[in-house]
Amino acid sequence: MEIRGALTLRKRQVLIFFVLLGLSEVGPESVRYSVAEEKEIGSFVANLARDLGLRVEELSSREARMVSDDNKKHLHLDLMTGDLLLNERLDREELCGSTEPCVLHFQVLLQNPLKFLLVELHIKDINDHSPTFLDKEILLKISESTTLGTTFLMESAQDLDIGSNSLQNYTISPHSHFSIKVQDSGDGKIYPELVLDRMLDHEKEPELRLTLVALDGGSPPRSGTTSVLIEVLDINDNAPKFPQRLYEVQVLEDTAIGSWIITTSAKDLDAGNYGKISYIFFHAAEDIRKTFEISSTSGEVHLKSSLDFEVIQSYTINIQATDGGGLSEKCTLLIKVMDVNDNAPEVTMSSITNRVPENSPQTLVAVFSIRDQDSGDNGRMVCSIQDDLPFILKPTLKNFFTLVTEKALDREMTDEYNVTITVTDMGTPRLQTQHNITVLVSDVNDNAPAFTQTSYTLFIRENNSPALHMGSVSATDTDAGANAQVTYSLLPPQDPSLLLDSLVSINADNGHLFALRALDFEALQAFEFLVGATDRGSPALSSQALVRVQVLDANDNAPFVLYPLQNGSAPCTELVPRAAEPGYLVSKVVAVDGDSGQNAWLSYQLLKATEPGLFGVWAHNGEVRTARLLSERDAAKHRLLLLVKDNGEPPLSASVTLHVLLVDGFSQPYLPLPEAAADAAQTDPLTVYLVIALASVSSLFLFSVLAFIAVRLCRRSRAGLVGGCSVPEAHFPGHLVDVSGTGTLSQSYQYEVCLTRGMGTDEFKFLKPIIPGLPVHDTGRNVEENENFKNSSRFNICLKSEDMQSRVVALQDKTGYFLFHRKPWLPLTRAMEPGCPQHIRQVLLFFVFLGGSSACSETLCYSVAEEMETGSFIANVLKDLRLEGVVEDLAEGRARVIFDDYKPYLWLDQQTGNLLLNEQLDRETLCDLTEPCILHFQVLIENPLQFFRAELWVKDINDHTPTFLDKDILLKISEGTAPGTSFQMESAQDLDVGKNAVQNYTLSPNPHFHLNLQDSEEGRKYPELVLAQSLDREKEPEFRLTLTAWDGGSPPRSGTAVVHILVLDINDNAPEFERPVYEVQVPENSPLDSLVVKVSATDLDAGINGELSYSFSHVSRDIRKTFDIHPISGEVHLKALLDFELIQSYTINIQAIDGGSLSGKSAILVRVVDVNDNPPEIVITSLASPIPENSSPEMVVAVFSLRDQDSGDNGKMVCSVEDTLPFLLKPTFKNFYTLVTERPLDRETSTKYNITITVTDLGTPRLQTQHNITVLVSDVNDNAPAFTQTSYTLFIRENNSPALHMGSVSATDTDAGANAQVTYSLLPPQDPSLPLDSLVSINADNGHLFALRALDFEALQAFEFLVGATDRGSPALSSQALVRVQVLDANDNAPFVLYPLQNGSAPCTELVPRAAEPGYLVSKVVAVDGDSGQNAWLSYQLLKATEPGLFGVWAHNGEVRTARLLSERDAAKHRLLLLVKDNGEPPLSASVTLHVLLVDGFSQPYLPLPEAAADAAQTDPLTVYLVIALASVSSLFLFSVLAFIAVRLCRRSRAGLVGGCSVPEAHFPGRLVDVSGTGTLSQSYQYEVCLMGGSGTSEFKFLKPIIPNLPPQNPEMEESHAFLNGFGFN
Repeated sequence: MEIRGALTLRKRQVLIFFVLLGLSEVGPESVRYSVAEEKEIGSFVANLARDLGLRVEELSSREARMVSDDNKKHLHLDLMTGDLLLNERLDREELCGSTEPCVLHFQVLLQNPLKFLLVELHIKDINDHSPTFLDKEILLKISESTTLGTTFLMESAQDLDIGSNSLQNYTISPHSHFSIKVQDSGDGKIYPELVLDRMLDHEKEPELRLTLVALDGGSPPRSGTTSVLIEVLDINDNAPKFPQRLYEVQVLEDTAIGSWIITTSAKDLDAGNYGKISYIFFHAAEDIRKTFEISSTSGEVHLKSSLDFEVIQSYTINIQATDGGGLSEKCTLLIKVMDVNDNAPEVTMSSITNRVPENSPQTLVAVFSIRDQDSGDNGRMVCSIQDDLPFILKPTLKNFFTLVTEKALDREMTDEYNVTITVTDMGTPRLQTQHNITVLVSDVNDNAPAFTQTSYTLFIRENNSPALHMGSVSATDTDAGANAQVTYSLLPPQDPSLLLDSLVSINADNGHLFALRALDFEALQAFEFLVGATDRGSPALSSQALVRVQVLDANDNAPFVLYPLQNGSAPCTELVPRAAEPGYLVSKVVAVDGDSGQNAWLSYQLLKATEPGLFGVWAHNGEVRTARLLSERDAAKHRLLLLVKDNGEPPLSASVTLHVLLVDGFSQPYLPLPEAAADAAQTDPLTVYLVIALASVSSLFLFSVLAFIAVRLCRRSRAGLVGGCSVPEAHFPGHLVDVSGTGTLSQSYQYEVCLTRGMGTDEFKFLKPIIPGLPVHDTGRNVEENENFKNSSRFNICLKSEDMQSRVVALQDKTGYFLFHRKPWLPLTRAMEPGCPQHIRQVLLFFVFLGGSSACSETLCYSVAEEMETGSFIANVLKDLRLEGVVEDLAEGRARVIFDDYKPYLWLDQQTGNLLLNEQLDRETLCDLTEPCILHFQVLIENPLQFFRAELWVKDINDHTPTFLDKDILLKISEGTAPGTSFQMESAQDLDVGKNAVQNYTLSPNPHFHLNLQDSEEGRKYPELVLAQSLDREKEPEFRLTLTAWDGGSPPRSGTAVVHILVLDINDNAPEFERPVYEVQVPENSPLDSLVVKVSATDLDAGINGELSYSFSHVSRDIRKTFDIHPISGEVHLKALLDFELIQSYTINIQAIDGGSLSGKSAILVRVVDVNDNPPEIVITSLASPIPENSSPEMVVAVFSLRDQDSGDNGKMVCSVEDTLPFLLKPTFKNFYTLVTERPLDRETSTKYNITITVTDLGTPRLQTQHNITVLVSDVNDNAPAFTQTSYTLFIRENNSPALHMGSVSATDTDAGANAQVTYSLLPPQDPSLPLDSLVSINADNGHLFALRALDFEALQAFEFLVGATDRGSPALSSQALVRVQVLDANDNAPFVLYPLQNGSAPCTELVPRAAEPGYLVSKVVAVDGDSGQNAWLSYQLLKATEPGLFGVWAHNGEVRTARLLSERDAAKHRLLLLVKDNGEPPLSASVTLHVLLVDGFSQPYLPLPEAAADAAQTDPLTVYLVIALASVSSLFLFSVLAFIAVRLCRRSRAGLVGGCSVPEAHFPGRLVDVSGTGTLSQSYQYEVCLMGGSGTSEFKFLKPIIPNLPPQNPEMEESHAFLNGFGFN
């Protein structure tokens, strides 16, 4: 696409009015047709070709089509015949609604040239709709008091047809109460009215059903029906009635709170609010209101608080039922309380002694009383305690008991007793109460301390640190407190020579024993002493125990060698004949160790020998023997270094040197060899090197094995042991048993753990320790266990069983076994008396009365007025009981006053004997309405035990004011109630009794009401309110009067309540709206459920008569679909969206109906305000895609039309496309546009165009619509293929495999489809001698190049050729590229030795004078390599020599030189094997043999040495053995390393590789050439190893080789698989 940056930016917008102006000169023709609605699809309408004057074939050639204004396909144009047919069934009511006439507008679109024709289709109505009522049921509420002739407006029916087919008449089903009247509305519609012809009666007919029929004027006529439901509203003309005047019910006293008692149900023939009945308690006392409650709606009586038969046996309750109109009726409910055993016995402790001396029998422990609030058998009680306790119960006066000891107690046997006092009544079911008393037994020092063991054995290792804790002794004292505090001390030893004070000390508080100094097993192996334990009682008691201390031996003495002597004198030399057999006894090392046990076990080891393998030492007895036959080659003198080591921990050792001389016979004199010769023999270079290599490899292998084992053990220790199983006992080898009896063998302790099931509880049982290899010791031996072991094996176990109370005792005996014992939970005293009979000590209550009757005197009576001050004098007990002379006995006998309810109303002054008030008494709280009010109590004297009965009478005073339970009494009285009607009211409550109770009522003066007093059956007075004058709710809707209640006290007290009288309304007022017409403007874009207007009407009536219901009246279906009115609030909400273009205003009739069916009417005028709420619409009529890229300008791409449903400026539109596109918009007829190309297109620049057509209207706010069109551009073959590179360079290594992929060439074609498909080919080479077809081939589809045969760098190092790329277009286009191939050298030629010649003739011998200096040039090896580069770099190496170390070869130039001075001992003839190796990968090599002859001078003739001597020198046995050992150990070590790496790699493949570490590259010197200039520098390979610390696995990772002095290699060269495999890495 061309860049048009210089063009000015212009916007191509076309206004609608310019379109109309441009088309005004060629106005389109207009054709009109008509058709009846509901015709079948395909019905003939007209012949369009004939009516337009066109030929039929012209319709097809000009692509004629029908386009409607609403973009729907109502009609179908048959291009073959020119007929206009119905494409769908037309429904006039759906298309036009009530609009008449119904016209559909169409356009006929003709192209080539473009032309538009107008068509109008008129839809005629048929009678295809029946009249329908919007509500299938019409509800009318009419009061039974409505007058005759009253009319009721009803909803009209709806008919979608128009004209004569619309609604014409209404009828109703025949009925004696109603008739129908038809009325005309102002807009020509009719609606029905219902007329009342006869009075209604709600009680006879509460509702009526009629059928309303609507008829239209069609032929035949259609009809629609609806049901009219008439509800007859009730008036309050019936009072409630109970089915019975008295209800009786029996209720158990343990009935749960909230339980249902009875349902009192009254009936009222009225309906609605007048038939709703509310229930209340009438003239009910406060205790009744607290105990019961009645549901105001259902009449159900429920229990509000607990019942108590002992307090109240029955309740009489008056119930009143009142309807919604104020009429009421009463009944009586009698509730009889049934007694049940619901009170458990009570135990009250009067006094208790918590501590009892252990040696005092018949001691008073506690005084208590029992009580049961039930009566009869339910109140009789049995009192008892446990049989196995040393206590007894004794009854006293009435319900009092004493608990005393039966015999002397023993604190050491039981230090406390839990006494459970059980009291059971005789009721059904029996109830039981238990009270627990804890009695503590005080201690007397009557037990001496006792050690846990009679003797203790402690073990301590010698050389211990001073103040070391050796062990502990422990003694216990069964006494308590200071009597049980034990101190420890050391008693004087029996052996006066034992310095005990310098050896041991003891901690006096805890018995810990400490060693004061280091002990020596060799000096003192054991000692014993006595330890004393003394308590702190008075007098103090003591005991003693024996402590034995065993000193354990430690390895603190090194072995001492007795023979051979190591005293620094002349060494001991042993003579061995050379003819000795293997195992010949050379000598015996004798050593001793000052320690004992395994510390004294000695082992012998040969550390070093002049000739290893010749001699050996027995590890157990120190005998030195020959290991093999002796030979002449063995040295005559040998030096053996032996090590003597004990078995202690850590082991100690001593070394000894033994000299051995080999002789031919014992008669041969001993001639010592020269030291120089011996040293020379010992320093054989090859032997030394082999020994060093063997020792290094063996040490490395041993270290690797130990490291591997350590790693495995470390991992195992971290992993821990999971699970458990039975462990078999281990068997130790017999030779490890300590025969000395010192007990130095280690012991391992294991415990079997068994989890038992099916025993009621899942418990662990520790059965026994498994001590392998040890016999079972005597269970009676007194050996103290190791304290650390005890601490690690201590268990505290407490188990509980559900089926019985039990104890599980876990004991550990001295053998280490855990014993379990399960027994019933029985007191200790019971177990001590196995033969005593079982008896139950129970005391019945009547025995209590019999036993107490003898000690009971006459009852004392006292009286007191309520509310007296605390401390007021009542009487003197001593005087009344005639005990004036024993005042001091009251304090000593702990006299007190106990009431039956155990409350301290009175207080007894023990100094004077006066009985005083302990608190203010309230008669109403104590006795409520019971008269007289009596409190019963007893005077108790404990020592000696005496009881005296007494009564306290509480007198009433006028201390309570009359109170009304409801401070606001509510009465509802209808305004139509007749004068003289009386209304009962709630009475006041006064807690006082007698004359202090309520006596009179008064009412505040008013003209409408006065008061009458009535007497109830219980003698109480209650008020009645009498209506004196008629009420009018509209004038006075309510009254508030004051009701006063007076008691008969002096002075009198009074209480008031407010009587709130509500005057109930009757329906005598109709609703009235605030305005006759509500006008409101609503924007057409108002959202759904938005508020349109709120209408409000008022009704002077109250209650249901004033409750209004709003509804639409006589409105059409579209109004009901569009608007909704809330029946309660009168809010009118939008139910459907408004459209100003369809309907500009709505007139809605509304009505308000009250609860009595009186109604008021109004109207709402809703004006719809137009807004710009319709965005423009785009309809694509035709679209051409794809279009060829070489198409001519002004080609029509698309035809589309625009539409905006708004009007005015909101409906005016502007249409445009982007300026950067090569397309133009052209307006055509009316609202149609064409999209055409501006210039030729180019597919390679742009394959498609996304065109956005933007249409914006001119409203406020402006609305915009966009439509996207995708136009594809078809391709033309106008581009040749193009290679990615003009030339390609490929590298291939020589000796490649045939058909090897060398590389690829690639070309692309910007065309599409077949025009872009490229094929590749090889072009003829420029050099005719190049056999290209036998060297290279190419894949025609993808351009891959392959080598057809193996290449040879030495024959062909490089060549080039041309590759062609051709597309498949028509005509085809092509291009070409140059390909260069470089052949890389491979190391495929081994070095070739030029000198010395290796042709199989006589070997080349070099002469070297024996006087030559080190570095003397012997010869020079000359070799060449056919390869190039580093593959031709040669290095030289001496593989083998007759005498190693004598000659050397320079690695870079092949010069063979002497390495040291020559001596006479050097052999005269030498054979050198040299290796020549290149630097390729893998390296290739050649070997060359060089013979060297040592001469004294060049004049000395060459005398060859005997071959036998050379062979003997080469077959040295020691060297052979060392080589074999070195090879074996190296192979074993290499195999272990490879196996370990294989295992680790196998695990790594499963676990995955986690993490890595980076290794910096080494920096190598830049110089690679040796000073000699030969270019054959040697190479050493090093590897850096990184051990990952933070990775998931601890593994060695071999990163990369560090190859110094080498340049970087070609990255495309293949790696050496031999090198990789040689190191075992993949």
